[in-house]
Amino acid sequence: MFSKIKMFAQKNKWWTALIILVCIIVLFKIFGGKKQTATETVTVQKRDITEEVSATGNVKALSDLDLSFQASGQVARVAVSVGDRVYQGQYLASLSNADLAAALEQAKAGLQAAQAKLADMQNGTRPEELAVAQNTLDNSLISAYTTCDSAIHNDIDQMFTNPRTSSAKITLPINDFQLQNDINSERYAIEVALDGWNADMTASTTVALGTIDLVKTFMDKVASALSELPSSSSVSQTTINTYKAAISADRSAIDLARSNITSAEANYALELAGNTPESINAQEAAVEEAQANVDAAQAQLDKSIIVSPIDGVITNVNAKVGQVMQPDVAAISVISYGQYDVEAYIPEADIAKVAIGDVATTTLDAYGSDTFFPTKVIEIDPGETVIEGVPTYKVTLKFASSSDPRIKSGMTANLDILTNQKSGVLAVPARSVYAIDTQKYVKLVDPKNPKNTVQTAIETGIRGVDGYVEIVSGLKEGDTIVGSPNM
Repeated sequence: MFSKIKMFAQKNKWWTALIILVCIIVLFKIFGGKKQTATETVTVQKRDITEEVSATGNVKALSDLDLSFQASGQVARVAVSVGDRVYQGQYLASLSNADLAAALEQAKAGLQAAQAKLADMQNGTRPEELAVAQNTLDNSLISAYTTCDSAIHNDIDQMFTNPRTSSAKITLPINDFQLQNDINSERYAIEVALDGWNADMTASTTVALGTIDLVKTFMDKVASALSELPSSSSVSQTTINTYKAAISADRSAIDLARSNITSAEANYALELAGNTPESINAQEAAVEEAQANVDAAQAQLDKSIIVSPIDGVITNVNAKVGQVMQPDVAAISVISYGQYDVEAYIPEADIAKVAIGDVATTTLDAYGSDTFFPTKVIEIDPGETVIEGVPTYKVTLKFASSSDPRIKSGMTANLDILTNQKSGVLAVPARSVYAIDTQKYVKLVDPKNPKNTVQTAIETGIRGVDGYVEIVSGLKEGDTIVGSPNM
């Protein structure tokens, strides 16, 4: 039989080798499997546990702003260059705005005038103010008389014979007989009225206004006659045109004189009566309107100027002198100086552990893992940001030192955020805990028979950076459990 086996082995070397290998494995299982290695155990003890969430983020300037003009126009001046340090409120650039500046000054002057008038009204009428108002009215009456007297005696009388008498007659060849008679009769009536006014120029505005109206009506009729007057051998067209121009100017001057009298009379009456609450309220409203005009003019001017809203450093200047800039096109960019944050995105599995106020140990790649920059969580975005299909939440941390010159925008930051810390709590290695569905267990060693273990349900708390997990319930201090259960 041995010879047959030998012959088979020689003819079937591969099958022989396979049979031998199977035999070795079976023998190892039979004899080697009986040898057992010692089971690792762990004693449940109290210890300090520190929980952290690690993340990688980037340094961001606290403020990173693109500044633009709010109006279109040609750039007149750029006062900064890239790298310049600027301060809040500092002038940076402006468009051509001389017209806007002038409008602002005009509005300010109007405001000052309105405020001055209100102050006068609130102080009441002073005797000298009443005297000024009376003098203004008297002067307007005298000026009006002079205007009417000049119009009649210097311009109209050139067209009359015996102009200042009851036999006054116009020399123009007027075809309208009724109009001619009216002009002749009214000329003497005007002379009588002017004499009465001249006797006491400032006695009554009623007399003055009545005479002005009489003169105005008379001159309207003369103007009407001139407009229909044909040129003839007795009156040239040049003379007619001269008369027309003079009467037109006189009529405008008389209208202005009448307006000045009524205005001066109203002002005098107002000064004489004093300021009523209603008039003061009206002037207060005028002041508010003037202030609104100043604000509007200032707003228009501001649209042509860029000032820095923060203390910072200029990072980009797109505006060039002479260039036409459009609204909302970035002209100058500025980032905050010495004020930086760290932005990191935390996966949803860890975000529940992080809270505002948590401190973090932070390193920057530029300075290695041995240089620390303490930070603190100041903001957590409520909405998710999906990165590579994973929901994450942006967390912003602030540097403890706001003026560290080593920190620069864009640097990579490595964060270890301290989310929880407990002292003197029961803890076991995380590797000793396993889960079935949602329930967590450990294998508890039977103190009476250490070879036996009991699957024991537990409740865990925080998980420390050292690999230990807090035991909230299910175990007590001194219990022994299997260190690495083989499930």
